[in-house]
Amino acid sequence: MSDSMNVLLTGGTGFLGEYLLVELLDRGHKVWAHYRSESRKLDTIRFLSGLGLPRSAEALKWFKGGILEADDQWGQWVEEYPGIDEVDTLLHSAASTRLHMDEHGEPLKTNLGSTITLRKLIDRIPLKVHVISTAYVCGLVQGKLVKEVNHPRGDFVNVYEESKWEAEQLWIDKATILRPGIIVGHSETGRCTSFSGYYILFQAAHLLDRLMGDAEGLDRLNLNIDIPANPDGVTNVVPVDYVAKAVVSVMERPECHKKIYHITHPAPPTHEWTLSQVCRRFKVGGLRFAGAGAPFTQPRNRIERMVWRQMQTILLHFANNPVFDRSNTDRAIGDLAVPPVTSSFVDKIVDYGIEKEWGQAGL
Repeated sequence: MSDSMNVLLTGGTGFLGEYLLVELLDRGHKVWAHYRSESRKLDTIRFLSGLGLPRSAEALKWFKGGILEADDQWGQWVEEYPGIDEVDTLLHSAASTRLHMDEHGEPLKTNLGSTITLRKLIDRIPLKVHVISTAYVCGLVQGKLVKEVNHPRGDFVNVYEESKWEAEQLWIDKATILRPGIIVGHSETGRCTSFSGYYILFQAAHLLDRLMGDAEGLDRLNLNIDIPANPDGVTNVVPVDYVAKAVVSVMERPECHKKIYHITHPAPPTHEWTLSQVCRRFKVGGLRFAGAGAPFTQPRNRIERMVWRQMQTILLHFANNPVFDRSNTDRAIGDLAVPPVTSSFVDKIVDYGIEKEWGQAGL
């Protein structure tokens, strides 16, 4: 391992941010963790305390402020938080994960805006920089191998991916760019605090299951719905604890800095397998993949309309099928095993999601 790092972490109370904190503290690094919400900070402190972290009072310190004003606020932070100017590494994890633009300009406002202001800050205060992006900055890709390189602007599936691509353009050759796949719950506990992405499939199926419970005369094992997607495509899901371990492992190796890494699963589940898990878990059948571009089965009655609306919700998550190259990642941290995505793991993350009412209950 390299010498101990003194890390400025943005997004420290986020889903991935909490596990980055766990890894950094567990491996003996010092962290200045950014937060915006006092309640989220307290939740994160309780989570860390349950793991016996931090182990010393000096290991973790908190600072509050607007990342979108980081360049302007740095002098104020230095005065208000003695010692923050001793950081030597920036790990930028803060992000908006909204898929579509809202009235406030999110996710572009946060994902690109934070990059612009942090780039200005780094020009004045040289730090080693590591940035969390997403593997899906490649845009819409059907079954082709996506290299660990800077991509030209693609046909993006959503604004989130586009905002991350635009942010990357400002970091190329200046930072280590870490591109996770679709992050899901902890590999052992299923714990999760952000139920988007892959979870949308299971949320939709869970709602459909409840709706069908009140439908008379419905043969739930023969819904007869064709889905216009490729059954052999894959959804690259990775447990949050693996992503955090991989990120920190790369950070600890100076020879690995300023490169691009796909923190992705080498054996991701196919769409066919994922759909089989949805059907198994919620006891439904008659859902079939008809191939990309095939017509969506049109509803003929109220029950079929109900099913059709839910399937429309999850269709987007079967539309993109890139295959991610991991050459840089395997050279750097190939000895770090990626937890397999199995039926028992799916049950674990779905159980947790249902228990927490998909984020509506207290976490």
